[in-house]
Amino acid sequence: MSIDHDLGAELRALPDGEFFTLLAREVASRESMSSVREALLSLVASGPTLSASIAAAVPSHAVTASIARARIETAARQAIFDHPHLEAADVADVLRSRDSNRRSPASRLRERGDIVGYEIGGRYLYPSFQFDAATAKVRPVVAEINHLLDAKHDPWGVSSWWLSPSGWLPEGQSPADLAVVEGHDDQVRAIARDLLAD
Repeated sequence: MSIDHDLGAELRALPDGEFFTLLAREVASRESMSSVREALLSLVASGPTLSASIAAAVPSHAVTASIARARIETAARQAIFDHPHLEAADVADVLRSRDSNRRSPASRLRERGDIVGYEIGGRYLYPSFQFDAATAKVRPVVAEINHLLDAKHDPWGVSSWWLSPSGWLPEGQSPADLAVVEGHDDQVRAIARDLLAD
């Protein structure tokens, strides 16, 4: 135990640049790290405290990859928010819920993975295409695909898939555009299965 304590103390005493140089060298040299090497170095490169000394320790391709990933994620999130969203109480209204806790219906559906919802500033938002106001229900194909794509554990990724234009559809159309039109459920399923096959 004292060896670990001494090593930890030595590592903590290193200046940031030296620590990250050591980390990058060790990650690069260990075969057991090969599957996570690029992701780990990219994560270090994307840290909010990236200084010149840390940047010098991280390979330039990791910094470039981190910047590219951040741009893609920012664009994807912006695309998501270009679409209408509901708050939890609005979901209860659309579903004509009689529950006294207006957040409960949306929360239950999100926890089950039936709907996509993500927390922003302490409140959950739900893309509105998921709900059919005429039937006061979650669209069945939406719930099915949300389970298939694991919306419960990847709400941002699944939202991005639903709301982004698909190469399988005419210019600018997204799977969400199809989901709200009756008679296209099989086409939505096929696009989702194709995603999982990649």
